[in-house]
Amino acid sequence: MWNLVFAIGRVALVALFIKSGVEKLIDPTGLTGLLAGKAFPMPKLFAYAAGIAEVALGILVAIGWQARIAAFGLIAFTIVATLLAHNYWDMTGAARRANESAFWKNLAIIGGLMMLIASGAGRFSVDRR
Repeated sequence: MWNLVFAIGRVALVALFIKSGVEKLIDPTGLTGLLAGKAFPMPKLFAYAAGIAEVALGILVAIGWQARIAAFGLIAFTIVATLLAHNYWDMTGAARRANESAFWKNLAIIGGLMMLIASGAGRFSVDRR
């Protein structure tokens, strides 16, 4: 029973990454604009790369294949994304409140991914560990 709960939790943990990555691949304009505004070189290329990373790493965690490595990649992705997009300490008003919430949500996601790294993908996974 707990193995099934763990597997469902693993999928739920990365569902946000897969959804967000697919959205970036369909329409990268939002992230492209954010990156261009921060003088990022080749912002559209990086936006597509972010989408690919979110989808690919999310699927690896969801199916439990090389899940520890994929979770580490998602942690790195989340740290970069959080520092680029949710730097609430430089904001005021409603933007500050919304981005502060997103910042702490991302910290919680990083915690979940760290727990996955510590425990492995579980019994119901491709790796079966």
